[in-house]
Amino acid sequence: MLEFIQLEKAYGSQPILSIPSSRLDRGVYWLQGPNGSGKTTLLRIIAGIISFKGDIRLEGHSLRRDPIAYRRAVSWADAEPRYPAFLTGNDLLSFYLSVRKAPFSQAEQLISAFSMAAYIPTRIGSWSDGMIKKLSLVLAFLGAPSLIVLDEPLVTLDIASVQLLYEMIRYHRGQGRSFLFTSHQDIVLSSLPIERKIFIRDQTIETLAVA
Repeated sequence: MLEFIQLEKAYGSQPILSIPSSRLDRGVYWLQGPNGSGKTTLLRIIAGIISFKGDIRLEGHSLRRDPIAYRRAVSWADAEPRYPAFLTGNDLLSFYLSVRKAPFSQAEQLISAFSMAAYIPTRIGSWSDGMIKKLSLVLAFLGAPSLIVLDEPLVTLDIASVQLLYEMIRYHRGQGRSFLFTSHQDIVLSSLPIERKIFIRDQTIETLAVA
C-alpha cells in the first residue's frame, strides 16, 4: 500500500527522518513517538505537503513521478486546521467536492452526521476550534482516498464526535481504505481496528503488531 524509498528529511543541518526502504500494507496504523520525534513531519510528507529527499509510493503511484495520481489517493486532516476566515463551510465543501470528484450527497451525509448543518453556510472566522476540527474531518473523508492521514484527530472533539469518528474509521476500513494517525490522547484499542503501531525511534520507523 505505502512504500518508503530512502526517505530523508532535515530542517537546516538538523536531520529529522531517515527511513530506508520500508513498506506498510493496507490497515489502520497508530503512529507514536516522543514529542519532536518527527510524527507530524512524517504525516505531512506522506500527505504530499512538505518537501523531502527520496520517494514515496502509494498504491503504486510515485509522489515524485506521478504527484497528481498520488495526491488523489491520499487525504489529510491537520491537528490544528486553519482556513481563510472569509470563506464559508460551503465554500470549502464545494472546492473539495470538485477536487475529490465526490458526490454532494456524501457531503450532506457527513454534515448531518456531525450536526453541522446550522453553521456550515456561515463564515469560518466565526467558528470555534471544535467546529473547524469537524470540518477538517469531513473534508478528509470526501471522495474515495486509499489512505486517510489524521494528525491528532481527537483534539477538540466532543465525545459524540469521537464515537462517530471511530464508527467512520471502522466502516471505511471495511471498505478497504487505510488509516494512519497520531494521538496523544488515550484510545481504547477495542474501539478501532488498529492492526499495527508505528514507532519513530532514532529518526526511523519500527512497526509492531498490536497485542
